[in-house]
Amino acid sequence: MVDLQSLFDQFKREKEYLKYVTAATLRSYDKSWLAFCYHYGCTHVAPTDETVKAVMISWLESGLSPGAANSYARSVNSFLSWLHESGTTTKRFRIQLAATPRRVLKTYSEQDARKIVNHKPTTRAGKRVLALLYLLIDTGARINEALSLTRDGIDWENFLVTLYGKGRKERKVPISPECRKALFRYVNTHNFALVFCTRDGVALRYHNIKRDFLALLEAVGVEKTEGSFHAFRRFFAKAYLKGGGNPVYLQRLLGHTTMQMTARYVAEDAEDLRDAHVKLSPLEGLKKR
Repeated sequence: MVDLQSLFDQFKREKEYLKYVTAATLRSYDKSWLAFCYHYGCTHVAPTDETVKAVMISWLESGLSPGAANSYARSVNSFLSWLHESGTTTKRFRIQLAATPRRVLKTYSEQDARKIVNHKPTTRAGKRVLALLYLLIDTGARINEALSLTRDGIDWENFLVTLYGKGRKERKVPISPECRKALFRYVNTHNFALVFCTRDGVALRYHNIKRDFLALLEAVGVEKTEGSFHAFRRFFAKAYLKGGGNPVYLQRLLGHTTMQMTARYVAEDAEDLRDAHVKLSPLEGLKKR
């Protein structure tokens, strides 16, 4: 007999203290685990191919969308892999993901980004969020990485910032002179360790900075797109490659462990295909000669 609940608790402790996963990731583990237990039944039953497959079927039959079910499955699969790696199970079990329509996520256009960087805010909150957006547009950083950037993490002379990604993995990312100028101008408005912080130097809450961001978008006449801040990560990736950047370097800049993950950020949309076709069209070439 196994005690999956106790094992899950141990899994979470190791993830928190040995892998340094974020509080948000731990919450997603908890939420997924509750969904798993509700549909799995008794947590004293060892997993099998049939029992883990039945969970996905049960999720979908209950009306859960394939996307939500897959989100739960990814978290639970991390636990199932841990069970195998820790020697609890002789086989690595995995909940098979449900098929979902492939969607090309939208991002901000170059025109949108130009409106944003040319904005001249007058309030403290507006100047703070604009400096943050300069960093996101220039580096493709995750919003949590940007919000945890410290004053000591900026190498002014060498145009580098030190970011801490998932699992507290450190990476140094180059910044442009324009980004350095914006960060330098902003950090000189306070004396706290965190670059982007409250009036008291406390870390910003995501929802508070998002409120300021939406106010900026409204001020410049740009419609919010999918993913809010994360859309700038896709914008950076696409602009980097369109400008001739190396895909391997892009993977390192984004902090991805696989090129497959990077490819998801630069999935071609209709506009990209149109622009590429104009450049590469045999007919266009014949007519220009």
